[in-house]
Amino acid sequence: MNCYVLYCQSYKIENLCQRFNQKEGIEAFIPQIEKHLHSTNELVLKPLFPGYIFIKTKMNQIEFDTFLLLMKEEKNGVIRELKKDDVSALTKDEIHLLKLLLNEQYILKMSKGYKQTNKTIIIEGPLKQLQEHIISVNKREHFAILNIEFLNRRIKAGIEMQDKEI
Repeated sequence: MNCYVLYCQSYKIENLCQRFNQKEGIEAFIPQIEKHLHSTNELVLKPLFPGYIFIKTKMNQIEFDTFLLLMKEEKNGVIRELKKDDVSALTKDEIHLLKLLLNEQYILKMSKGYKQTNKTIIIEGPLKQLQEHIISVNKREHFAILNIEFLNRRIKAGIEMQDKEI
């Protein structure tokens, strides 16, 4: 299974995702993150990578490029396909990272943890397997920054910090 990434106009992204999902052999999704709203003290879903659609398919690069060309007007809103050395498919490591972080609905859920002698210990959530990669935690805004880059930026994930170990 290959995974491709398309950069799209933000206001057309939902419509594009639906159109891609109507095609056979295509699973399009917009990764989302649970974010804590400080003002209302509630969790909301926001795009993890605003403006990006991820597409899972068995098509190789040439087949996928041809598929995009044949979509013509249906792909109105796609700005460009992200590519590295003429290959837009995510690497096996990048796909593995997405599998670690996202649930079946492609949501990066809030993790729970606590601080122990300047180290963040994760007790629940997707960051549990990646806790050694946490470089900073903003307790007030409920997020952690990892020293892992994805789409040329560091990953920021939701975290609910508790005062001590439960």
